[in-house]
Amino acid sequence: MGTGMLGMENFLKRFVKNASGVTTPIVALGVTSLVGILGVTLEAGYWYKSKTDLQITADMAAYAGAVELENSTNDAAITASKLDALENGYDSTIGSITVSAPALTGAYVTEKSVEVKITQKGTQFFSTLFGNDRITYNVRAVASLVKMHEACVLALNTSAPSSINITGSVSANLPNCSLASNSNSSTAITFAGASYVIAKCLTTVGGISGLEGHATLECGAGKTGTKAYNDPYADVVVPSITDYPLCKTPVKTGKWDYALDAGRYCNNMTIKGTYSLDVGNYLFDAIDVKFIGNIATLIGSEVTIFLMNGATLSGLNGGASIIIEAPTSGIYAGLAIFSDPATQPSGTTVKLNGGSATSIEGIIYFPGQHVEFGGNTDLASACSMLIADTVDMKGNADFEITNCESVFGLVAPKLSTVFVVE
Repeated sequence: MGTGMLGMENFLKRFVKNASGVTTPIVALGVTSLVGILGVTLEAGYWYKSKTDLQITADMAAYAGAVELENSTNDAAITASKLDALENGYDSTIGSITVSAPALTGAYVTEKSVEVKITQKGTQFFSTLFGNDRITYNVRAVASLVKMHEACVLALNTSAPSSINITGSVSANLPNCSLASNSNSSTAITFAGASYVIAKCLTTVGGISGLEGHATLECGAGKTGTKAYNDPYADVVVPSITDYPLCKTPVKTGKWDYALDAGRYCNNMTIKGTYSLDVGNYLFDAIDVKFIGNIATLIGSEVTIFLMNGATLSGLNGGASIIIEAPTSGIYAGLAIFSDPATQPSGTTVKLNGGSATSIEGIIYFPGQHVEFGGNTDLASACSMLIADTVDMKGNADFEITNCESVFGLVAPKLSTVFVVE
């Protein structure tokens, strides 16, 4: 054994045999201090984890509130956040919570957002040796509802293949919005022929077929497997027929020209010239509005056409056209053509074919019908948004949709995603 080891052994033997009253208290004090320091070190780790857990609680609460905010009020979002916090670690007996919608501080005060602030007392163990002032955690989280993929063409059908079918030599220009399908079919959106689309994105619950070489998309290859879009106009209440007891008749103003006042029309119309609509709501009740010839035109500004009880628009081909602009104010602001889902038959086809120079500014709404664009149909206007059961674009159709918000204050149907942003 080396001399170093012998020296240590002798020291320990003397230490054990030492009967003086000095050494033991010193060692005891040292051991106590060591245990205390070790305990506080472990406790600090516990504090860190506890604060991290509380931060997660705040994040989850803010997220839950923002999800609620998508389809409800600020007050409902605040309630949802508080309930979520209570379910996930917040203890109201030792802390407090403040929830604001929208956020009151930070970068998202002008957005649809929820801010959660939680203050909660921590638990002390060994640290009580150094004082009884309990540690306090302060955490904050902000979640925001971020709009993504605003759709100006939306197919509502939830299972149809080719719910948006783009074929022929279609040129569809949608630089500020997306084409969207709620169908879960693997071929929910399909491309064929020489068709080409410029859009922010294609989004679908299902899949996209034939996209390569047929589109330029800001989002890349399109988004599949998304959640479905809500129908923003499902709750619109159409005018009641009882409020329009009299059936009106167009007034002749020329050989083929007629003037129409707002109201209810109950007799078939055959349009060979220009039918001019005055400002207001038009209830086409169980009638066929038939376009004949190249100059057949239905025209009006600040109007909404309601199709009800099986009413149809037929013969829109050749040079025939609809040129209407939706109201810019009132309860039907932005609604141009509205097919009443309660009284219109489902599964029928609405055709806009031929070379019609149609311009419809506002919402074109056929929730139960198949809408077909073909021939040389041109829907270019400042704003045209289409919502239908299914949509077929083919032939030489040119479909351009821009500037809806600036012209009518309309916000397109959209998917929203919640992010914890602060």
